[in-house]
Amino acid sequence: MQNNRQANLGFKRFSDDALATLGVTVITAMADNPHFGTPVPALEDVQILVDDFREKLASTRRGSPLNTSEKNHSRQILEGELKKLAFYVNTVADGALHVILSSGFPVRQSRTSVDIPAIPERLRLMDTSQSGQLRLDFNAVKGAWEYEYRYATSLDEQGEPDWEQLFTSTSSRNNVLAPLEPGIICRVKVRSRNGKGVSDWSEPISRMAR
Repeated sequence: MQNNRQANLGFKRFSDDALATLGVTVITAMADNPHFGTPVPALEDVQILVDDFREKLASTRRGSPLNTSEKNHSRQILEGELKKLAFYVNTVADGALHVILSSGFPVRQSRTSVDIPAIPERLRLMDTSQSGQLRLDFNAVKGAWEYEYRYATSLDEQGEPDWEQLFTSTSSRNNVLAPLEPGIICRVKVRSRNGKGVSDWSEPISRMAR
């Protein structure tokens, strides 16, 4: 099955030495590699740019502003050609990780995917300092943008909680349920939400309001 792996197309964060090393590594790995019959640009042309950059990099050790400027210009050209070569690798590999790795290019780190958040856990209902109130806490859910909760103070004809309207909160702590009639049993359930969707409801918990 095709995946979304790709060779890295950006080299701005590479140090000069790391970029020079990468150039040598890629040329060595792709030379006579059966996966890459006609590299674009040609490896011979990239080799010339790598050699030029390494030469100018060595000359900057002397600290001349002119040499540094020449090195930076050489680097810019090399980066552009390596980007084209990495694009060629991605086109040929079509997401196949082993083909990308065989080119010598690093694999681009994919962004952490955002999934539907988990169901909130460890719900707690606690008394507050005021009668007719309960405080709802639960464990925060990683990746959740907000939480939705419902509470019930009565049961329907089937003996199931008769849930109140939907409430929302951005906090997993200090959610106050009120007003509640003292002596009634309050049942509550919670779910979490983010840009991908909403979790299933948690198992309800209950407590008597005082």
